[in-house]
Amino acid sequence: MTSKVKLSVIVPCYNEESRFRKGFNHYYSYFKKQNYSWELILVNDGSKDQTLNLMHKLAGSKNNVKIISYKTNRGKGFAVIQGVKAAKGQYILFTDIDYSVPIDTIESFYKYFKKGFPVVIGSRRVKGSKILVRQNLLRELLGRGFTFLVNLLIWGVHDATCGFKAFNKIEAKKVFQKITIYDWAFDAEILFICQKLGIKFIQVPVNWRDVRGTKVSLLRDVAKSLVGIFKICLNNFFGVYSK
Repeated sequence: MTSKVKLSVIVPCYNEESRFRKGFNHYYSYFKKQNYSWELILVNDGSKDQTLNLMHKLAGSKNNVKIISYKTNRGKGFAVIQGVKAAKGQYILFTDIDYSVPIDTIESFYKYFKKGFPVVIGSRRVKGSKILVRQNLLRELLGRGFTFLVNLLIWGVHDATCGFKAFNKIEAKKVFQKITIYDWAFDAEILFICQKLGIKFIQVPVNWRDVRGTKVSLLRDVAKSLVGIFKICLNNFFGVYSK
């Protein structure tokens, strides 16, 4: 392995004690077999359960694993930002502990980076994607509805909420320093900032499966997503993303 880190993988966690062991093993067992340099960045987003203890127990002594933790839950977006700040990889991926998109999917992303795309977005709704286990109908409709709203801001987005997104390091640092939203609309703000800064992104197919244990609350997150879209519009009006 070379000393230069090729890939940083950020996994935000909030109250994931029931899923952490299996999720961590999925990522670590894959990466320890790779012949390139990598780092796995686990971010404890103010968990109230045993997530942080499990992180230290299972991952604390492992090479190439970093643990970031803070006491107050701030939201997935904030957790990912902390991971990006600490990341040293040429490429930076954020994904979920439930590995609804398997980590080996990242290998198919490198060809798009080589073609000149600085941002590669996993999508469940482009040609070639496969949904192995579907969400319940209400959650699927919520995701599609949110993507519809995102398209009022950024035309052509097929799947705004798939949590498997990769960036080259330079563009990641540019984008994530401008993030202001940490909840459900976080993904939409990422794409809007890319568009605002003229950073190209490509949407590519992934295999995806629904995993029980989601923290999504329909009523709460519908409201937050609407507020988030409105905030993006206000930020843009006041030039927040241009500063």
